[in-house]
Amino acid sequence: MKFRKPQKSFNNIELAPLIDVISFIVIYFLMNATLEKNTALKVELPRSSSVAKEKQKDELVITVDKQGKIYLDQNSEPVALEGLTEKINGFLGPEKERDPKKNKVIIRGDGGASYQVVVKVIDAVNAAGVSRFNLAMVKGTSK
Repeated sequence: MKFRKPQKSFNNIELAPLIDVISFIVIYFLMNATLEKNTALKVELPRSSSVAKEKQKDELVITVDKQGKIYLDQNSEPVALEGLTEKINGFLGPEKERDPKKNKVIIRGDGGASYQVVVKVIDAVNAAGVSRFNLAMVKGTSK
């Protein structure tokens, strides 16, 4: 005698796996939306047709905002222009002991910042004995 196998009906949808998948997708997008590459300071960089590469681990980033305040790396406290050379030497180490390849600074000047402040920052970088520096900008056409 042959017995029939009961037919499984797919009338209902399992909600637990569906909720798991949706929650993972939401968490993924939330994490990507909150993580930023840039520093906490919002600076509108000037535009250029060519852009330098991203910051390396051993590079110092100096940011100049619209008000002319100067910030080092991701530090949220402004640095006085007079003490900038000492701060650069503190970050990069004594001038005679520096590796020439690691002796590099990136200057992020806001597009609305005073040109004179950016020039003074460049002078302070040169006074600290930094042989190479870059001016950060955004790739694209100028406004």
